[in-house]
This record gives sequence, C-alpha cells and structure tokens, in this order.
Amino acid sequence: MLQTINDKAKGWVAYAIVIFISIPFMLFGIGSYLDGGEKVVAATVNGEEIQSSALQTATLQQKQRMQSIFGGNLPPQYTDRSIKQQVIDDLVNRELLKQSVDANGYRASNAEVGESIRTMPTFQKDGKFDQATYQQLLTANRLNPSTFEQQTRDDLTLQQMTRAISSSSLVPKQEAGLYQSLVEQERTGQTYTIRADSYKPQVVPDKDKLKTFYEENTALFMTDERVKLDYLLLDQDKIAKGIEATDEQLKQNFEENATLYRTAEQRKVSHILVSVEKHGKEGAEKRAGDLYAQLTAKEKEFDELAKTESDDTFAIDMGFIELQDMNAAFAEAAGKLKIGEISPPVLTPAGYEIIKLTETKPEIIPEFATVKDKVKKAYQTAEASKIFIEKIEALQTTAFENDASLDPAAEAISDAIVTSGWISRAGGEGIGKETKVREAAFSPEVKTERINSSLIELSPTKALVVRLNVHEDAAPKALAEIEKEVSDAYIAAEARKLALESGETLLTELQKTSDWKALETIPELKTEDVQAFEKLKRNDRKLSSQIVAEIFKINAAETEGSTAFSNIVAPNGDYVVVGLNSVVNGPSEVSKGSLDSFKAEIARREQDALLKAMREQAEVVINQSALDN
Repeated sequence: MLQTINDKAKGWVAYAIVIFISIPFMLFGIGSYLDGGEKVVAATVNGEEIQSSALQTATLQQKQRMQSIFGGNLPPQYTDRSIKQQVIDDLVNRELLKQSVDANGYRASNAEVGESIRTMPTFQKDGKFDQATYQQLLTANRLNPSTFEQQTRDDLTLQQMTRAISSSSLVPKQEAGLYQSLVEQERTGQTYTIRADSYKPQVVPDKDKLKTFYEENTALFMTDERVKLDYLLLDQDKIAKGIEATDEQLKQNFEENATLYRTAEQRKVSHILVSVEKHGKEGAEKRAGDLYAQLTAKEKEFDELAKTESDDTFAIDMGFIELQDMNAAFAEAAGKLKIGEISPPVLTPAGYEIIKLTETKPEIIPEFATVKDKVKKAYQTAEASKIFIEKIEALQTTAFENDASLDPAAEAISDAIVTSGWISRAGGEGIGKETKVREAAFSPEVKTERINSSLIELSPTKALVVRLNVHEDAAPKALAEIEKEVSDAYIAAEARKLALESGETLLTELQKTSDWKALETIPELKTEDVQAFEKLKRNDRKLSSQIVAEIFKINAAETEGSTAFSNIVAPNGDYVVVGLNSVVNGPSEVSKGSLDSFKAEIARREQDALLKAMREQAEVVINQSALDN
C-alpha cells in the first residue's frame, strides 16, 4: 500500500495525503505544545505510573472497537468519560497483573517471543514471516522492534499466569453435575398481577392534595438546567465548497495525477489448481507437470482438465483481474501470456497453478473533460484540508491564549461567532445534539470558570470551540403551569400505593392458606386472572427477567400439593404475586464439553477474584482530571 501511494501520488495529491494523515497527529501535537510537553500521569499503581498518553491511545482503540460494534454511532450512555473510566480500570488491572507476574517469576523466553511474532498473520507475506513487512508496519505505528518485542513478551508472560490459574481450576465431575442440574432446573407455578393502573379511577385529587404533593415532590417538577453557547465551528466540507479553481489549474492537476483516474489493464484468466496441502509439495509439482504436459501435447483441452482435475472447482474462470490485485508469482506469469496461451505450473500460496489467458481489457486513461468534476472535488478537498489545518491551529492556540473571549479567535480564523439555541444536559438542537458539546458546555471550565473550551473534535474534518453565553439553573416549575402534570403524577403515585396495599393483603392470605383460593376472599380480585407457567427455566423469556429471578429464589413448599408464595413490585407499580408448585432438577450427567465450560467459568471467576483481591490490597491513585481531558 505504501508503495502504491508512492507510485501514484504526485504533486498536490501527495501533499493532500500527508495533510490528511497528519490531522490527528497535528491536533495531538498542539495539545502537547500547549500543556508544556510534560508527561501527564493518568494513574499510579503501587508507585508505578500509567501515562495519560497510554490512556488516550487505549481509549481511542476501545472507542473504535465499540463504534464498529454499534455501526458507527455509540449509544448516549457511552460518553468519552465513561469509556475512559472503563479503559483506565483495564490498564490498572493489567499493571496489577504485570506486577504479580514479576513477583512470581513468570517470563516468556526469547524463543517464545520470536515464534509468536513470526506466526502473526500481520507480518506474513505469501504465508511466511517477512522482515520487510514487519519493519514497515512497526515504523508506520511509531514502534521500534525492541519496544514491540517487549510488549509481546509482556502479553505472553501474562498468558503464562492466566494459564496457570486456569490449569489449577479443578471441578469435580460430581460438583459439575450438581451445578448443571441446578442450571437446568425447571419450575412450575402461577403468577397473579395486580395492576396499578386499575386503581387510578379510585383516586380523586383536589387542590389541597395536589399542592401538598407538589411541595413534597418538587424535584419531580424541575425545569432542565440549560445553557446557550457562543461558538466557532470549522468544517472542512464547508471550506471546500467555497474554493474556486480555473480550468487551467484543474487540467494541470489532472495531468500530474492522471494515473489516479485511469482504469488499469484487466486480464480474464482461468486456472487449474493442484493443492500442495492436499498432495504434498513434490506430489503437487509432479501432478501439475503431468497436467501441463497433457495440455501442451494437445491430449486434453484446458476446460476439460480444469473441470475434472483442478482442486478449485468453484473458480475455474477467475474473471477479469488487474495484475496488481494478483499474487506476485501469479501476476508475473499471467502478465506474460497472450490471449489463448497457457503458462507452465506456477507455485503460489494456493499451490501449483496452470494459468490460461482468455481475454483482456486495455488500460483506459480518460480525457480531462470526462472526469473534470472528480478532479475539481479532489482539488477542493486537498486545498480545504490545508486551510482547515491552518485554521484549526489558529483557533485552538488563540482560544487558549485568550480564554476570556472568542473575539480574538474569530479574528484569527476570519469567521463569525455563532450563538446556539438552548442546550440541556440531555440534548438540544444544532450543536446541542453532539454529546461532546454538551459535556464541554456543563464542564467546570466553561460553566463555572466561564473560559473558552478546549478544541472539540466532532470528526476528522469538523471541530469547534465553545464558551458560555447564558446559563439558567434548574428551577421548580410553577404549579399553575403544570397542574395537569402534577395531577397525573399524584394519581399514578396513589394508584401504586393502593396496588401495594391490595397486594400485601392478598399475599398475607395466600401465605396463610398456601392456596390460590384466598383470592376469593377479596372481591375486586378475580381467580380467572391467575396465569400458569410450566417447566420454566432460568433463561426462559416467557416472563420478565425480574419475575423469573424471583421464581428461582423461592423455596418449594414443604407440604406436597401446597404452593409457596412470594412477590415482586414491578417498576410501573404493578404488584405481582408468584406461586411455586413444583421444582424439578435437570439432568446431572455432564458431557466433556460441559465440564470444560464449567472449568473455564471457574477459571474466569478465580481470575476475577484474584484481581479484586489485588486491587483491594494495592495503592491505586487515579488522576480524575486525566479522565476529563
């Protein structure tokens, strides 16, 4: 890939690529410059420091992983701070494990480290470790071999310790059988739900009751704390739209970078594959040679042999392919063929391949007029990226050095200050939709100290700085304005109380008799509303998880034929009575796979317990300010 960039990117395109790649590093570099270049400690673990840079890197990686899981957009609860908190906990745990590893004498050998690196697919080429690829990737990630090898050694050493814990996790088969019988246990019984909403018609509020309820529950009827922000927003896409270019400029750039718009030559090839894995290297070589001899002697047609002898029966015709997309050995052989010609057997990672060229599509270099729009867009993007970087640096530096006003920063980037609409902690319009903006808006720096925010990067091509314009504290809403809201809340609260009273009365009677017939003693309750459940398991979704959890907490009745009763109160105020008739344990015969699963679970719990104990005994200090930056 790096070679391709080097070959194709010339002139302003090369500059644009460098600028694009440099954006995150420049922003990071500016931050380092402004904080004086000092190393910030995110946490200390028994005196060992975890640098803020390590936290930032790990947080970025974790955020990218989570974005891939959630399709690019994280749920609101996953703020930058919450992700950092999770990451710093992981880093602390890792440091604790590392210290334990050192104390207990674990250490991966040089041979183990070497073998691990050699077998990493990332560093392999044509199925073998490639030193040049290894060096290139380390350089691209700003790592030297000694640093990477030490990281690998640390990982392998930690694995030695975790394997030692796992191997000591003994689970007697009898104990596993008992556990399995409990997990697979089935329970049969009934539920009865007293719905809070059914009591609402009985609640008749008056003004005095509403006033008292309002005064006792003022916290339920508060306005949101909110702010209006002044801000300066830089948007590379917007900058690009304002960039003009003459036809002469575009033609010149097109000529400098014509290969970016070309369609490379394509070759349509078929192949016969003789797998080395299937036949062994010598056997495959001999078999491929025999097949090639049959083809050159005209004893068999290529298509006939391909259908009957190829180990790749699914892709005999490989279609049109660019040489650069082929394996190097395959491409070299295919590139020498004329239409209709057949190559001698070629050794590739797939095996020995005999290649036939059936058709070609010549390289197409378009006329400028046909790709003018693409050239213009690429030109605008490249020019805009340069302007964007310059303005980002000017905005961040000026806003930081003049933190009592945005005016100097506005002048520095030749832009106008914009004022937002109302923004609460939960949301807002425009920039208020952005979680990062809301976090900054209610941060101590912006809300309390009333200084400019740090640069807020919304995307690689969009960033802004904000400062407080107006702040409005949360305050009680006037009763006269929300009387309906207060009335609804009062009715709901009283209905919940009535449902609870009825439920407690019913439960008392049921527990006395151990029989659902007690329902008949309460006029408003109906025996036909009892809902039966049969052979319910712990992971069933026939009932809510809250009800299922309660069912599996109940002890069966001591008297056969009796019902044991309990209850839960649902979040909506419904009172659910649970009756348990019978308990049937699951099978206790444990398969090898299940026993392995039990062992793995025990090992996980022991590792968690070890970490918890280490954490309790360790001296861990977390720099909270590092989580906010």
